[in-house]
Order: sequence, then structure tokens, then C-alpha cells
Amino acid sequence: MRLKSSCVKQNILKRWWRLPWGKFGISFAVTLLAEFLAVVLVLYGPIAFIREMLITSAMTTLNHQYYATTFYSEEKIQEVLDGNKVVPLKTKTDPSAITAEGGEGIRFRKIKGLGYKGYILEIADPAWVHLGIPENFGHAGEKLPALVEAYGALGGINAGGFLEGSRGQANGLVVLDGKALQQPDKGDANVVGFNQEGVLLLGKYKEEEIEALKLQDACEFKPFLIINGEPAEIRGNGGWGIAPRTAIGQRQDGVVLLVVIDGRSLSSLGATMKQLQQVLLDEGAYNAANLDGGTSSVMYYEGKVVSNPSGDEPDGMRELPNAWLVMDPKDYSAPSGR
Repeated sequence: MRLKSSCVKQNILKRWWRLPWGKFGISFAVTLLAEFLAVVLVLYGPIAFIREMLITSAMTTLNHQYYATTFYSEEKIQEVLDGNKVVPLKTKTDPSAITAEGGEGIRFRKIKGLGYKGYILEIADPAWVHLGIPENFGHAGEKLPALVEAYGALGGINAGGFLEGSRGQANGLVVLDGKALQQPDKGDANVVGFNQEGVLLLGKYKEEEIEALKLQDACEFKPFLIINGEPAEIRGNGGWGIAPRTAIGQRQDGVVLLVVIDGRSLSSLGATMKQLQQVLLDEGAYNAANLDGGTSSVMYYEGKVVSNPSGDEPDGMRELPNAWLVMDPKDYSAPSGR
């Protein structure tokens, strides 16, 4: 009976295979099964690297955390985040270690590494780097080309973070031309800014300590990747996954480094914090900080956007709360109303 039953099943399969839709149906079913097994293997298989990259990439976004929370428990997500992070540096920038004498020239370069491509602006004189803010600061942001045009700048990159749910309202400390336009949200500030001598100051400061820094321009973001030549310890992939990145750094001779790395595309997946830190170390940065990334990451230079923004808008860009702009200090004056 078993032999007869087996023969009947084989005959049925042969008949299906001969039908016009038979081959397609069976092939489609096999393909679906293979894709299902592949997804299960990626999500729950023995390769921890893929799982950790998925969780950390999702959890550092505002709108796509469900990629992780749909498939993993809170306990598993926290376990992964605890094992992948940038250990905060407890030091602060020593201004005396930087000789910001002011050289000449701006240099634009393209870079690439494993899975990413990016762009660097080297500015010899830190006096050429200023923070720019949107016309409706505190209410709405502006895209980078509009900010560059308003200030008459040569180029720039995005800078600090924005409040969740806003259209580019700045989050945290903002200092412009020596005046604090906005104080830290929680009493402490992760300062990323230049003092009046052109030194890039990085560190976590209490609100009452900020005035003594004599900041010329500043925003807030983290993590700090290098302070006083000391690289931050990065565990695993750094906890920020792989994504478009923006960073700012300064060499000991005062040269400022503006860095943007493309992401979320086939030509450039993005970079981890470890990769971003290595780029800055290779460039000789003595102090360096991560800035807002993801859909905010963008670089503009000499009349055009030179990076490939990854946002949902047709131009890929989002409204920014502020930006680090490159402009001749002899010609600099804040636009009316800013």
C-alpha cells in the first residue's frame, strides 16, 4: 500500500509539472521557502554580526526602530546594545595642544573604504568655519543649499541634531557668533564648537561651565570619537549600526576636517562608528566628533551637493537645524534676522 501511495503522489507531481502553471507554481513555492529560511537564518541564525548590525542600525533611527522591535525582545535588543557601544571619553579638549595659527586653502577629496564612499573638506584656517542657522531658527530648519546661499558660503555640512517630530528644530545647545541662542536641554551639553581662538572644543560640560569656554560657535552631538589624540574605545560595531555619517575634526596644526559618508545605497552602504573613527585617525585628527547622520548627512561645495543624501525627498535632503559652513572671514556677516 505504501508503494502504491508513493506512486500516486509521484504521478500527481508529474501531472502538475506538465500543466502550464505547474512549473511556475512549484518554482515559486520553492523560492518562497528558500527566502523564508534565509530570513530566519539572518534573524535568528548563528551569525551574530548580521543580527547585531540589524539591531544597532535600526535602534539609532527615529522612524525605523520597528525593524528590530518586530523580531526581537526588549531584553535581546538591550543585550546587543550593551555589547556594541562607544565608551564615553571622560576627557575634554586641551586648547593649548592646538596651534590654530591659520593657514591658507581649502581642499576637497573623495575617499572610500569597505562598503562605503565619502568626502572630506580640509580647511586650513579654522576662522573660515562658522555655524549657520535657518531663518526661522527655533521653529523650522532649512536645507543645506539654502543655508549656504543665505550666508554666501563656499560649502558646508550638516551639524547638530533636531527635535523628534519637528521640521528641523535644533536640539540642545546652539551658540552663534559668541551668543548662546539656545541652552542645553538637560543641564549638561555635549559641546561641539569652536572657541574664539579657533580651537575645536569637545566634551561634556555643565550649563554653568559653558560661558567660561568663550565659544564662538557651537552645537551639540555625540559621541566624541577622539579627544586630545585619544581614540574612544569602541566595542563591537559601536552601537550605531551602519548608516550615512557626518563628522568634524581638527588636527593639532589647526586644520579642520569636515567628513560625510554616503549610505543606504548599493554603491555605499554607510559606515560604522569604528570605520568613521578610523577615517578621522587616518586623517590625523587630534579631536573629532560624530555629528547627526542618516538622512541629515550632506555635504555642499562649490555650487552643488557633492554627497548623495539618503532622505525620502526627491533631492534626498532634509531641513537642518544648523550647519557648519565654510566662508571667508573677511566677507562674513550673519544674514539679516539670523
